Amino acid sequence: MWEILPGIEFASHELLTFNLHPAHSLSLARQYHLLDWVSAPVQTLLAAPLGRYTHHGNPAVEKLDYDVYMIIATAKESIATERKRLGNHPPFPPNFDEEPFCAQHNTCKRVWTEKWFFNLVRRIHHPTTPLPMSLVPEVLEEIDHRGMNGVCKQSILTWLRDSCVQVRKEENLIEETIATVRNLFTL
Repeated sequence: MWEILPGIEFASHELLTFNLHPAHSLSLARQYHLLDWVSAPVQTLLAAPLGRYTHHGNPAVEKLDYDVYMIIATAKESIATERKRLGNHPPFPPNFDEEPFCAQHNTCKRVWTEKWFFNLVRRIHHPTTPLPMSLVPEVLEEIDHRGMNGVCKQSILTWLRDSCVQVRKEENLIEETIATVRNLFTL
């Protein structure tokens, strides 16, 4: 009833210039219904190890509520599962054995699989800076697949960009998590 909306808007804009801990940002976002503040801290927390979800210097201020913690931790686990699923199984289009026509199709599959495991998997599973799954097609485009037919490579890359649900799964989970936290804050 006595909230001064211009003052809250001014303060929220000015606070964005500070380097607030993501848990603190979410706490303020919930308290003052600052739904624009939800996206960045949720993305930061999804990328951070669980141990960094709170700041040990001032735990009373920078602590996630249990429901927010559970939403983010569950999404983080789902993302990790999708990363394992994508990383441990080199993607091939369902009809790759039939098209494109290639006289050396088995060689193309072998080269693709080797490049996948030797170059890409470690970047997908990197412990501190994992490769976003949405960037997999661009990284694969840059990798030299020597010994593989160029038409086969382009066929797989086109399928990855246009039809492969797995490479967009991480982004979808992040967006769902942000929407869930925003919905929680509007209750």
